[in-house]
Amino acid sequence: MKAMLYADWLNFRQSLRSMLLILVVFAFAAFAWSGPMFFIMIVVMLSIMLPATLCASDQAYGWDKLSLSLPILRREVVGSKYLIGLLANLALCALAAAMTVIYSAVDASVPLTENLLGLFCGEIISLLLMGLMLAITFKFGVEKSRYILIGVVWIPILVMAAIVKLDIIPGMVEAFDQGFNQLVAAPTCLPLAASLLACLALYVAFYAVSVHTYQQKEL
Repeated sequence: MKAMLYADWLNFRQSLRSMLLILVVFAFAAFAWSGPMFFIMIVVMLSIMLPATLCASDQAYGWDKLSLSLPILRREVVGSKYLIGLLANLALCALAAAMTVIYSAVDASVPLTENLLGLFCGEIISLLLMGLMLAITFKFGVEKSRYILIGVVWIPILVMAAIVKLDIIPGMVEAFDQGFNQLVAAPTCLPLAASLLACLALYVAFYAVSVHTYQQKEL
């Protein structure tokens, strides 16, 4: 497993520069346009991109086929991707949390707890989508998974943005704001812990599905 993690880290390190550039752009946008939502989007968007980033490098260097012919456990090949993805996601979340604290210190119009709660919800969504996209990538490959990503993630996001922007469903934004405010005001420790545990359980389930898929794969 250590060898798998090291190989994935070397591949992932090649994408760090572009990811850092995205982080800088989003951080500037958040402070320039007063939108802590940008910090949430950092975690969600980059986490969704991680599966394609990890697997595309394997495909480019032929490791995806070579690993099938080597006497190594296939669950370790899959597990290293899920572990690297989880560690990168947690690092992104910690960085976004730090930027959220700084943003809240500069602009106190929105309470810090509300911003952090939004970030926590974004973290749950990003973990679920990352686990799902890893499972899809192991099943259908890098190229097909990119098109599936558009259908599974980006089209629903664009549809929701259009609904909010055009006010297709009257009162939707107000209802969401009211529900979010009630969530912030309520004792949320137990629901948040339950949500996180459920999210991690689903992430493990996606890992198990990916292991099964990879074990059935042939050269």
